[in-house]
Amino acid sequence: MTGGSTVGYIAKMLFRVVGCATISSLLLIVAINSQVEGISNEQSKAISQNCVAIKQTLGQLQRVDSRARIYLGTTYEAIANRFIIPLNLRLIKNNRTILSSIQSDFNTEQGNFRSAYTDYMREMEVLVGIDCQVEPEAFYYQLITVRDKRSILHTTAEKLSDLADEQYAAVKLLKDTL
Repeated sequence: MTGGSTVGYIAKMLFRVVGCATISSLLLIVAINSQVEGISNEQSKAISQNCVAIKQTLGQLQRVDSRARIYLGTTYEAIANRFIIPLNLRLIKNNRTILSSIQSDFNTEQGNFRSAYTDYMREMEVLVGIDCQVEPEAFYYQLITVRDKRSILHTTAEKLSDLADEQYAAVKLLKDTL
């Protein structure tokens, strides 16, 4: 693997590991069905009885997510600033076709990633702030919101990884044509 591919691969693997840890953590929190009509008494009791463990797991998840965000954010910045932008500038100087659509899409998705992460963490803070022993139903509905925000964040990270792979493939093609 070369530089761009390695970074994309590492970012994908880290996000997958974090995603698996999150899924496992949320499954450990409580087995909740996505019911539109509300939660059952059993679910409410399970949330209330396991509230302390749930809060501890959410705290661990927040720490892991924070580290992943820093790593992925730094990786995405490096991809854009060390690979995509300098290559496009060099191509312009040499009167070659540029890969501006990838650069534009990557920059857009970086903004989407930042926004999605902020939204996710904001909702996670709300979730952590709910007293699940007293308000298990409010906790349940906020958990659904957090899951939705995390799904959006995951989709954005996957798009960034795909764009990094696309950039790498375009560079390989360019190299082969020179």
